[in-house]
Amino acid sequence: MSIKLSEFKGIAFDLDDTLIDRKKAFDKLCLRFTNDFKCFSELSKEEALDYFWSLNSNNDFDIDFVLKEIKKKYPDFTLSYQEFYDYYYKNMSELVEPYEGASEFLDRCIEKKLNFGIVTNGSHYQYEKIKKTGLENKYNFVIASEIFGHSKPKKEIFIETVRQLNLTLKEVENVVFIGDNPYTDIIGAQSIGMITVWISMGREYPKNLKPPDYIIKNFKELEI
Repeated sequence: MSIKLSEFKGIAFDLDDTLIDRKKAFDKLCLRFTNDFKCFSELSKEEALDYFWSLNSNNDFDIDFVLKEIKKKYPDFTLSYQEFYDYYYKNMSELVEPYEGASEFLDRCIEKKLNFGIVTNGSHYQYEKIKKTGLENKYNFVIASEIFGHSKPKKEIFIETVRQLNLTLKEVENVVFIGDNPYTDIIGAQSIGMITVWISMGREYPKNLKPPDYIIKNFKELEI
C-alpha cells in the first residue's frame, strides 16, 4: 500500500535511521571505541560490534544504562556520564552520513510546498548531525527533544509538532509521522491520533504493539 505525502496537511520525519544512516555511523563508532579506550583494545572488530550493539536496545543508545553496563564489565572505563554523553554524540555527529537521495528528497518536498519538519530525540548534537549530512535548511522546523523538554514517545512533543505545523489537534488525522522506532516514533504518534509510517529496515514489527498504518523499507518508497 503506497502513501502520498501531498495528501496530508502536515508531515513529520524522524531523523536517525529515517533520513540519516545512524546504523553505519554506530558501526564505525564501535571500532573507534577500541582505538580510543585501552580497556576495549583487546576486542576484535566482530567482538566490538557484537558487544556495543548488544547495548543498543531498539536502536536506542541510553547513555545512563550503557555506561552502567560498561562499568560492570570494564571497571577501568572511567568516563563520567557527561564525558561519555559528549564523546558519544560528538563522534556520532562526525561519523553520520545521509541516506543516498535524502537531501534531494527533502528538496522535492520543499518544491511541492509540503508542510513538514523533523522531530528527533536528542540535544543540540542533532543539529550538528543535520549540518554534517547536508540537510540544513531543508525543512520548516526541527524539534530536538532535549531542547524542547519532552522526548518521544511523550504526547507533548507530538502535540508541539502539530503546533509547529500550524495545525490544530482537530486536524491530527491529516498529519503523518514517519520514523523507524516502534517504541518512540510510532507509539507516540499513535497516542494523539497521527497517521503512522514505520521504516522497517528489514525488521519485523513487534507483535505486541498496535501496528502502524503503513510499513515501508525506507523513505524512497514515499510518494510526494
